[in-house]
Amino acid sequence: MDEQKIQSNLNKLLIVFLAICLLIGGVAQYLFRSVSDLYIESVQGRLEERAHQYKNSFLFKTNSDLQTLRAMACMLEDTIAESASAKAAGERLAYLWDASRTAGFVRLCYFNLSGKGMQLSSQGEVIELQTEDEAAEMQSIIEQALQGESLTSQAFYDSNLGYNTISYATPVYTGKQISGALVCSVSTESYADILSSISFVSDVGAVAVLSSSGDILASTRTHQDQGFYQLDESDYLDEELSHKFMQALSADETQFFEFDFNGIPAYACIMPLDICSDKIVIVDTDKGVSDAVSGVVSYAHLTGILFAVTAILFVLAVLYINRRHNLQLRQVAYHDRLTGAYNRYKFFQLLDQRRKKSTEYAVAVINIRKFKYINELFGSDRSNQLLKDTCAVLKQYMEQGEFFCRDTADTFALCLNTSDRDTIRKRLEVIFTALKACGKSVHHAYPVSYYGGCATTEDCADKNNNEELMSHVMLALNYAKQSQQSTISFYDTKIHEKEMLQNYIENRMEWALEHGEFQMFLQPQMDLRQKRLSGAEALVRWITDGKQMIFPDQFIPIFEQNGFCIQLDYYMVEQACKQIRAWMDAGLSPVPISVNQTKLLLYEEDYVERICAITQRYKVPSRYITLEILESLALENPERVSARIDQLHSYGFRISMDDFGSGYSSLTALSQLPIDELKLDRSFLIQADQSTEHNRRKILEIVIEVAQRLHISTVAEGIETEDHAHLMWELHCDYGQGYYYSRPIPAAEFTDTFLQNNGAC
Repeated sequence: MDEQKIQSNLNKLLIVFLAICLLIGGVAQYLFRSVSDLYIESVQGRLEERAHQYKNSFLFKTNSDLQTLRAMACMLEDTIAESASAKAAGERLAYLWDASRTAGFVRLCYFNLSGKGMQLSSQGEVIELQTEDEAAEMQSIIEQALQGESLTSQAFYDSNLGYNTISYATPVYTGKQISGALVCSVSTESYADILSSISFVSDVGAVAVLSSSGDILASTRTHQDQGFYQLDESDYLDEELSHKFMQALSADETQFFEFDFNGIPAYACIMPLDICSDKIVIVDTDKGVSDAVSGVVSYAHLTGILFAVTAILFVLAVLYINRRHNLQLRQVAYHDRLTGAYNRYKFFQLLDQRRKKSTEYAVAVINIRKFKYINELFGSDRSNQLLKDTCAVLKQYMEQGEFFCRDTADTFALCLNTSDRDTIRKRLEVIFTALKACGKSVHHAYPVSYYGGCATTEDCADKNNNEELMSHVMLALNYAKQSQQSTISFYDTKIHEKEMLQNYIENRMEWALEHGEFQMFLQPQMDLRQKRLSGAEALVRWITDGKQMIFPDQFIPIFEQNGFCIQLDYYMVEQACKQIRAWMDAGLSPVPISVNQTKLLLYEEDYVERICAITQRYKVPSRYITLEILESLALENPERVSARIDQLHSYGFRISMDDFGSGYSSLTALSQLPIDELKLDRSFLIQADQSTEHNRRKILEIVIEVAQRLHISTVAEGIETEDHAHLMWELHCDYGQGYYYSRPIPAAEFTDTFLQNNGAC
């Protein structure tokens, strides 16, 4: 039995070994073919490059000859225009003939529209010609020249000259009408001259110019003076090879093919000249075209054998190392380094796979409450251990097919099999109970609490959209965060409505600003001593076209997050200036208007310039605008804020610190900032009014006294009763604001109620 197992294992190893050998052989064959292809490409590239050199030389020669002929046609045009005398035309033609010899022309003729022509003999006599007496190639270009074209003929045998020629023809004009055609001929020796002017790569190679019918016009091997000879008459080509050449000549694009030439591999490149139907043909062997690549091919087989032997062990070693490396990479790519749990990327991969299998599942996200405080209080080592313990507990409570990940910091995401809320809640409560024990890793007496948000695929309009599902989960998590207990929140109608409102606000806010949906309401500020109107605070209200009001606590936090509050605050300053200008134009005595300013504005480089531009646009003195900043901003960066306040003071604006006492109030901040007004938060007044002790009242009294000594006026917010007003009057507060005097009301109503008779209240 043991021997059979051993033999079986050996057979398996042999099969694997043979498979590897076949694989390596295939790779070697592939490499050999790749090198061979590279070699062929190198040969073809070199041949094509040389063919282009010949072709460019031919094109240059042809263009030069045509340009010379056109210039002669212009000179002949003058003669034809001035005199119809054949003698005069002959004399001009004789003059042109002398000039054409320097261009290498062997014949110069002129033909008129009737087909009659003239040419000079070698003795200088004028010879009359007829178009129909010329060769077919000559007749073709004469006819086309009389139609306005300048062109080149194919090479042909000229019986008048007794050798092979190429002809050019161009129209001759009298005024704007074609009166004839000027024709010249050059010997095909020009082809041979060009072929011999460019050195070739190999002694055994050859270059030739062939017509599409197979006539050899010129060649580095043989050139005949009398007529042309056919390709199949060559001593170097057999019938099969001649057939290959004829097929390549019939194509209109560059062709390559390989053939055996007297036992030596040879390669041919056939390229159109683009000046007629003639082709340039280059034939050479690999010895002259690409010696380096040829050497590589020669050694490819020997190298392949050595490669096959050494590659077997190398492949085995690489496979082993690669397997270990892949395991390490997968660990790094898909797992959290601290806890070993899946990371966010892997979680979403698994979530997509789960969606393809089933759409009935839920995702829960768990956070550790006040984790940042734990990290700062107990250090990173203990907080990291808390994360590890949390991960270990979650791993214990995962069922078959479920998975979780550590997303970021103290956030863990879980995918649960069920979408039933009661089942999910019970499971999460059990998990939260088990997680409480993790607090021991922080401190034996410190209570660690968790909160979580959950959403199911049933909550999604698109059950195949995991992004929508995760968005719902995070909204539920944020809702759970508001509680101070271990809370589990599910995405529901209330959260959905909040999400819908947020989407509505963000999608409509730009349009609402442009169309005036944001309206300015004013709440009066009263002088507590004189009991008269002293000013007003501008408060924004969003009233939609359906006359529905969206309250500030619904949209201001969103604007603070997305930065739209900057545009809104500039808008409110403009509305305040517009209202003050309306009062002044109506002959009413205006009162200052306070406008809240987001902390983002003070960090804008052109903030002061823009505020000044608004007041100047409406010609409103800046003393009527009070800019309110939050106490929290003043405490963040007092030096920068102080410099900005000084800049605003230089233009006449008053600065008020709003909600003083709502946060971490600092009397030191009052001494650091050159503010003009201090608005006491309503919590000060409520605490002082409800307290049975005198301490809170004394604190309020001290704050007002400090402000007075610093020459800062004070405004009490939240005055709702006569007792409140009397209390703040006793404490020597300057101004009061609250529902006792008026709720925030539209600017028009404020004008009618308070500005028309600005008297006692």
